[in-house]
Amino acid sequence: MKKPIWISSVVLAVLSCLIFVFAFGCTEAGNSDGNGETKTYTVTFVTGVDSLAFESITATAGETITLPSDLTRDGYRFGGWKDGDVPFTSNVMPEKDLTLTAVWIKLYTVAFVTGVDGTSYDSITAAAGETITLPNDLTRDGYRFGGWKDGDVPFTSSVMPEKDLTLTVAWIKLYTVTFNSGVSGVSIPKAAYAAGEAVTKPTANRAGYIVLKWLLDGEPFDFKAMPERDITLKATWLAVTNLPAVVVDLFDKNGNTVPLGKVTREAYVDSVITLTNTEDKYVLDSLKSSFKGRGNGSWNEGDKKGYKIKFDKKQSVFGREKNKHWVLIACNNFDDITMSRNYLAYNMAGEVFDGIEYTTPAYWVDLTVNGEYRGVYLLCEHVRVDKGRVDIESEYGVDDTGYLIEYDAYAGGEEGVDFFRISGVKYGFTVHSPDPEDGKYEAEGGITKERFKQQVAYIKNYISRVYSAALSGDYATFSSLVDVDSFVDMYVLHELFKNVDTGYSSFYLYKKPGGLLYAGPAWDFDATTSGATDRGDRSPQGIYVADAVRSGSNYTASELFISLYKTSGFLNAVKARWKVLSPKIRTFLDQRLNDAVYEENKAAMGKNFAKWKYKTQAAAERDWLNDIKALKQWLLDRITWLNSAWA
Repeated sequence: MKKPIWISSVVLAVLSCLIFVFAFGCTEAGNSDGNGETKTYTVTFVTGVDSLAFESITATAGETITLPSDLTRDGYRFGGWKDGDVPFTSNVMPEKDLTLTAVWIKLYTVAFVTGVDGTSYDSITAAAGETITLPNDLTRDGYRFGGWKDGDVPFTSSVMPEKDLTLTVAWIKLYTVTFNSGVSGVSIPKAAYAAGEAVTKPTANRAGYIVLKWLLDGEPFDFKAMPERDITLKATWLAVTNLPAVVVDLFDKNGNTVPLGKVTREAYVDSVITLTNTEDKYVLDSLKSSFKGRGNGSWNEGDKKGYKIKFDKKQSVFGREKNKHWVLIACNNFDDITMSRNYLAYNMAGEVFDGIEYTTPAYWVDLTVNGEYRGVYLLCEHVRVDKGRVDIESEYGVDDTGYLIEYDAYAGGEEGVDFFRISGVKYGFTVHSPDPEDGKYEAEGGITKERFKQQVAYIKNYISRVYSAALSGDYATFSSLVDVDSFVDMYVLHELFKNVDTGYSSFYLYKKPGGLLYAGPAWDFDATTSGATDRGDRSPQGIYVADAVRSGSNYTASELFISLYKTSGFLNAVKARWKVLSPKIRTFLDQRLNDAVYEENKAAMGKNFAKWKYKTQAAAERDWLNDIKALKQWLLDRITWLNSAWA
């Protein structure tokens, strides 16, 4: 059945209307006010400045808008717009009316006052908290730029504070140091420092010399602080060799110079000591100390004498353990024309003979006292109980404590206190530690003299047992009381050099608390028969230290080693040990005595013998080279003979 024509017409009309609405009416629905008119919104601007106003912007939602951005205000920087407390940065009109308020950032100014005509800097303007860069390239004759200050307070911040500032330059007054070398052709540029600043020591190059001191008005200048005036420093020069230089100045209590000839073994004199001409890390500069003579037989051997140094504070020397006590050994006493016997023996003991726990290293140095060159010396550690030396506990009032003693022909003082004697040996034993200084028993250890005598009696008894066993050939008992390795190594070292003093003096022993007796440290090898000497058998052959007491002489071979050598136990231990030590000793000698070493040291050694043997430098160098080479050959021949004897 057909639909009526009028119904079709109605349907078409409705469809046409819907198409029109969707095509044209939907896009405007959001902006319509309901009456078919487009909806618009307004942005109003509030600047907070009476003279600064902007017309509002009217636009439909979603339409692009441009906010004013060229706002200026004295003392402020425009920081954008905000809608209430929220920053507004959009360039699209929102679907609402807005009132935007200008954000103003307060600016502060830093002005600069240089105090110098013709030198000025533009002020800096920035907001609080912003980074600022202050000028720092200021110069002024006679001054150093010392930064800026706000009133009297230094200003070093790189951030703008929340206030205006006027900063003033802090100029530091400089004073001039003029260096007078006193030598034609040696010039040193002037330098400038503020009062109180440390002054850098200048480098002055002069062949064969170093600057010992710089004097201000005739007195040594303290480079720690520049005085508040211009100064001129004058150089004092020290002639040097390749060796480190020890420089000593002696004074009395009034600051007057004490002649070296007035120095004794009994009393210290005040001194100032410098160690120079060495690596920077080892340099010691004008350290307060005390100085006196040392040595027994060597003290009376000519004008070149040995000395003790006692620093006011513990001091490391050449990197060794800190200590107050050090010694300077004269080297060429007893005709040691090589200056090398102690040097070789001490360093060999430390580097090769590991059965000996401790022996000082030895360093060749040039010694100058009161401005006078005194020759080549060995700088060594003093034999004493201390950390890094004979490292044992040595207590007062405790019998089985640590002891350091010396078999010593010079033993003296009060027997039973300062030294003791035992049967079977010619000389006494000096007690070095514990040893109350000047009889101050209670002050030193809180004990009486009688109590200390008991301690000495204890160690005397122990040593008596050791020597009694050795002298009677009871090697088993001897071995139970001592550290055998140390006695074997010490014997081999003394026998190698044919040491005259083994049975006379400087033969050290120490006992550990609750422990055994040890041989060491090795000491005093300048009177050995090795090489050219007028003492004893010069031949590199033969057993010497363990042979026989030399009749008619105060000097003896060692009663201890004479007896021990007769026991198979000790002799077999020596032979086994020698097999290990022999090649190491050869290597040591090749390292310490070779053409490079001879060439490096001949000028220093020649200078020493030119002074003390009254030779020309050339003759002294030639003779030393011949003698040191002869010593090496003697030791090599000695090793060869011992290789055969102890095979």
